[in-house]
Amino acid sequence: MSMRKEELPLPEICDFALRHNARRRFLFVSKVLGRHMPTRPVAMQDVASRLADKISIDPADGPVLFVGMAETATTLAQAVYAAWCQRGGQGFYIESTRRPTGGGIAFEFVESHSHAMAHLVHLPSPEDDPENLFTTARRVVVVDDEATTGRTALGLVASYAGWRGIAPDSLQRELAVLARWMTDAQSTESEFAAFHSLVEGGFEFVETGAFGQAPPAVPHPDRAGLARRGTRHGLSHPQHLPWQVQVNPGHRILVIGTGEYGYQPLLLAADLEARGVIAWVQATTRSPVLPGGAIGHVRSFPALTGESHTEFLYNVPEDHGYDRVLLCCEDVLPPPWHPIHHISRLEVLPLPGTLNP
Repeated sequence: MSMRKEELPLPEICDFALRHNARRRFLFVSKVLGRHMPTRPVAMQDVASRLADKISIDPADGPVLFVGMAETATTLAQAVYAAWCQRGGQGFYIESTRRPTGGGIAFEFVESHSHAMAHLVHLPSPEDDPENLFTTARRVVVVDDEATTGRTALGLVASYAGWRGIAPDSLQRELAVLARWMTDAQSTESEFAAFHSLVEGGFEFVETGAFGQAPPAVPHPDRAGLARRGTRHGLSHPQHLPWQVQVNPGHRILVIGTGEYGYQPLLLAADLEARGVIAWVQATTRSPVLPGGAIGHVRSFPALTGESHTEFLYNVPEDHGYDRVLLCCEDVLPPPWHPIHHISRLEVLPLPGTLNP
């Protein structure tokens, strides 16, 4: 591995593990993303702020569309968008998803190296997008956790441009990531108007042993249930904190989001931290990762949303050391038999209107 840029020291940004995925075996495990490792909310908000500082605010650019990449970067992406709005930016935010809501679909694209390859982007309603920014944006900022080639982001923008009936080159394309891992041979930099990152470098991954059979890739979006609209149909203003939790200063609390749903759990963790709690935030994931390296403990269970895939929670062992663990549910609550209840000191926080199965 060779580093070209480190705005923050690489060991503060990421660690490493092995994906249980035949297409791409290595995994950069972010320490500031709140996905595979518990993250202090101040750390995630700091990196989001640093990325937001790099994204210019210029009314001459016209409408700006931010797209968060499911599922890994949805929390980071909305945090970047929120920080950019706080600086005076005006735009529209939407997330790709693997969970249809039952509403209209604008377009789809493929993340070829992912365990779950298919992404959907829903069609905003006039209530979601009163200024019609989704269909008039001239600048698209894709936010992801890391980029190795940038081709998935380019594929997303190409699908979006195709849906609008315009050439991809007519859009100002930008990619914002925590870590950029690219070689000259792989580089797609010339196809982006801007490429924002906190660390940059090159790497070589060499398999030195045999790997077990990886689970098959999932080529289609989930169809077993319908997700909340939430951010999947976009929003003009960042979400707000939906809960007020009574806490004791000094307590150690882990806040867990579910899959693509992570930004409001981040807001809760940040609120707890501001009130004297020692807080962390994390989210479950459908990404299969092998134990070892940055992955010290693995929990697997049926998807909390009731869909057919397996879901994982990493690095929350039996002796986790938290005074409380708050599980923030976007959809139905986990039934009493669900293995997630095996986590000691777990409390379930439903969103208003959540149905109990």
